[in-house]
Amino acid sequence: MHRRLGIAVVVAVIAASCGGVVDPSKNQIETFTGTVVVGKGVILPTNGSINIAKSGEIAITVTNLTPTVPGGTYFGIGFGQSISGQCSLISANQFATVGVAAINGPIQPGTYCVVIADQGLFTVDENFTLTVSHP
Repeated sequence: MHRRLGIAVVVAVIAASCGGVVDPSKNQIETFTGTVVVGKGVILPTNGSINIAKSGEIAITVTNLTPTVPGGTYFGIGFGQSISGQCSLISANQFATVGVAAINGPIQPGTYCVVIADQGLFTVDENFTLTVSHP
């Protein structure tokens, strides 16, 4: 019995050291900036994809829109897999607001992308700052 428990502990330690789930407090944060043109969207990152090597949690937040939009102005945030230069959405939030995580949940290793889009509520082009917290 003790031998089996010892083997189970060793296996658990080895599995954890080989890229288990990352504690969200240890996530890296990538920051992206750009401009959303009225009525359009932007795929991020513009120079490739977000490569995630470990399982864990992701959080996508728009931290700033300039010029400032009135409270209650929604915009779209999408999250997907980057496939041959295209962003194939997995999850989307059409009620995103500044300062609140628009996408939040578990993530597996892979190559991903983010989309931010006006849904017809912007009156001018908006400069944005968006953060992606991921393992």
